[in-house]
Amino acid sequence: MENEDLIQKQEKAGKRILLLLIIANLALFTLILVISLMGGIFHNWFGLILMIVLCLFIYNGFQAAKWIYILINSLNIINLFYALFAGVVASNASLLLNVITIIMLIFSILTTVVLIFSSSVREFMYKQRY
Repeated sequence: MENEDLIQKQEKAGKRILLLLIIANLALFTLILVISLMGGIFHNWFGLILMIVLCLFIYNGFQAAKWIYILINSLNIINLFYALFAGVVASNASLLLNVITIIMLIFSILTTVVLIFSSSVREFMYKQRY
């Protein structure tokens, strides 16, 4: 009985954590998409829409979506660090878009770490699947 209460508490905590991460990710991805489109930047809309769809699938407990999200985020983060350290960062985007993109990448790192290491999120995702 006590074990079931612990599992339910973990699932509730996982739900809150994952919901917060998903809502924040969706808001940031959508904001970046809108600002990009308003600024005439059309080359990243597919990737942003893909990330939005992955967030929705992650909330519904799809493990494949979780690992695809982690892989894409890891590649984006590695690419950004390479560009920063190689000194090849040049952007025609607005300052607002650049700042929000950096915030999004930092938040993506946090989301990736939570998706990999949080047992509460793992419990909730398992419950969502079944």
